[in-house]
Amino acid sequence: MGGSTWDYFTPYQQDASAALAAAHERAFSEGDYFWLYDGRWGLHERPRPSTIEELWEDEGVRHSFTHSILDIFSVLDEGEQPEVCSARPLTPGEILRVLGSSRPTRATFESRYERAYGDLDSLIEDRGHACYTVLYDEHRQPSEIVFWGVTGD
Repeated sequence: MGGSTWDYFTPYQQDASAALAAAHERAFSEGDYFWLYDGRWGLHERPRPSTIEELWEDEGVRHSFTHSILDIFSVLDEGEQPEVCSARPLTPGEILRVLGSSRPTRATFESRYERAYGDLDSLIEDRGHACYTVLYDEHRQPSEIVFWGVTGD
């Protein structure tokens, strides 16, 4: 099947792990993830699980992943080596280089992200990895955290 690119915005929280958990809850509750048993893949249809834990108990999900933020289990601190199934923060230099400002807005991120295979995609180490950064409102106050990555198999 191959990997899928994705991005998720969540309200700003000082704790990036808490922001990731909030993004997980929203993606799961909205069904915004790949479900192998939706009838399109030659497998018997099954209802989606009722919890994230139940989702990860499924062997098919553990093999193909969800092609979503649900595949990212942890956030790293600046300077930590990228790990599979983790999101790393952009460095101040990367933020300035790829987003053109030390306090980028959502509009700036979206316009830069829409460019296929642009600088933002090049920051992803490999399939199974993600990045994140804080986005700011028009008053230059933190407003959101955006996570983006490539996951799935």
